[in-house]
Amino acid sequence: MKGLDRTPAMGISRKQQRSQSSTDGIIFNIQGYAVDDGPGIRKLIFLKGCQLRCAWCSNPESQKFTPEVEFFPQKCIRCGCCLEVCPEEAINIDLSVGDGFKINRRLCNDCLLCAEQCPSGALRKIGHVITLDELMREVEKDRSYYRKSGGGVTLSGGEPLAQPRFALEILKQSYERNIHTTIETAGYVPWPDLKAVLPYTDLIIYDVKHCEENTHRRMTGKSNNRIKQNLYRLSKTGQEVLVRVPLIPAFNTDPKTLTEIAKLLITNNLKQVSFLPFHQFGKSKYIRLSREYPYEHHPNLLTFQESQTVIEAKRIFASFGMTIRE
Repeated sequence: MKGLDRTPAMGISRKQQRSQSSTDGIIFNIQGYAVDDGPGIRKLIFLKGCQLRCAWCSNPESQKFTPEVEFFPQKCIRCGCCLEVCPEEAINIDLSVGDGFKINRRLCNDCLLCAEQCPSGALRKIGHVITLDELMREVEKDRSYYRKSGGGVTLSGGEPLAQPRFALEILKQSYERNIHTTIETAGYVPWPDLKAVLPYTDLIIYDVKHCEENTHRRMTGKSNNRIKQNLYRLSKTGQEVLVRVPLIPAFNTDPKTLTEIAKLLITNNLKQVSFLPFHQFGKSKYIRLSREYPYEHHPNLLTFQESQTVIEAKRIFASFGMTIRE
């Protein structure tokens, strides 16, 4: 197919592309029995790598394109093996760590030696290379659930289309096996990479975070121009699209911003929307990755019935005639 041999996957170097087969990819998790990422019971596959740096990201381990190390302090037996093998001296010499971080990420080169030598599992590698054949065997294990529930496969991340060749092959293989396919995307990808997966994708879950460019850039690290352009192009394809709006305090929960997003969707004739209320489930991951958590002091918006923010968001979008998907 066109697109398979175009350019290296966004964020992955040419050297990495040459050393990795076009039917290999880097994932960091596979979740079975997922019910919130498309219809029915699904196999949820998390691909590593994302160009955005959303301040509230609940999967910070998804952002880097390569495997990295996380630290579980409760498992550490303070043996010092990591100090002995680290060639960059990036490990905190205070074995109790204290108020500091275990790993100095400015020095760490992700050689993974510390994780390989850690006897207790306190240091663990996140992300691994998997072949398409290996992944499809995992997908096939839940075929009976897909059939009975109307479920299937969902690609998530990170940004799954940041590994465009691998994402395309997973969707193509699944689609051709009569397995329902869904992809979750933030839309910050080259249009040809998004267009290439459309023939093999039953549902696109497309995140829209904000309409104003400077605010979007400040909170995600990138302009939203490409995201809006891709949304417009996608709306012309006839593809089933569910727009998902993450509701983030001090970013996009005010009525003016929500109204602007609703107008953007209606202008593009997109009438299905769901909301992803902010939560702090990812907080512990930042500690494990030796990173500061930017949303430490913001409230959870999880409970639909009790959150006035979510109720108001639903009211605004419903006033534009949009269907609210739970």
